[in-house]
Amino acid sequence: MAPILFILKKIISMLLMPLSIGLILILIAIYFLYKKNLKMSKIFMISSLLWIAVMSYTPFSELLLSPLESQYPALQEFPKDIRYVIVLGAGHTTNEELPMTSQMGRPAMFRLAEGIRILRQLDDAKLIVCGYSGLDPTPHALMQKKMALLLGVREEQIIARYAPKDTREEAIDVKSILNNQDFILVTSASHMPRAMEIFNGEGLYP
Repeated sequence: MAPILFILKKIISMLLMPLSIGLILILIAIYFLYKKNLKMSKIFMISSLLWIAVMSYTPFSELLLSPLESQYPALQEFPKDIRYVIVLGAGHTTNEELPMTSQMGRPAMFRLAEGIRILRQLDDAKLIVCGYSGLDPTPHALMQKKMALLLGVREEQIIARYAPKDTREEAIDVKSILNNQDFILVTSASHMPRAMEIFNGEGLYP
């Protein structure tokens, strides 16, 4: 993917986040206030506050995510012939003054912990971690690798892939490593349906 298209995709994704939509509504309210249109300003300001309140209400957000999260239940038993456990990237912030666990984003930490849980129940599998650096000085895959080492995974069990920028690139990148061998895919429950669709599109079937 061309860099400009990738950046554009990330910007659009960020703007479509619930909090971003709320902030956009506030900016529109401020614009109408500047234009002396108090009625429209009130409408957008009230709409923004209601939007943020509803999206911040945990039962409502869980209700929205439930259809996605329930499509693929968590694995409890694993075939012993699985050769790879792939943990998709999430996010982190490098800060040497903080412990590694605090530098990892919550989704990244949860994904990695689940990947290691699965890895320890397999006989001879390897852990594949993915992710580029983005605006951070440290590639995400390297952060995942360091965290996995701290959690007791042996270095020879870890394969770090530093180039992929998104899920599609992760699928393309690991395809040559897998060589048609069985693998388990680990990501957030709400992200799993999209990840499965992308991997299946590349001829990969976790």
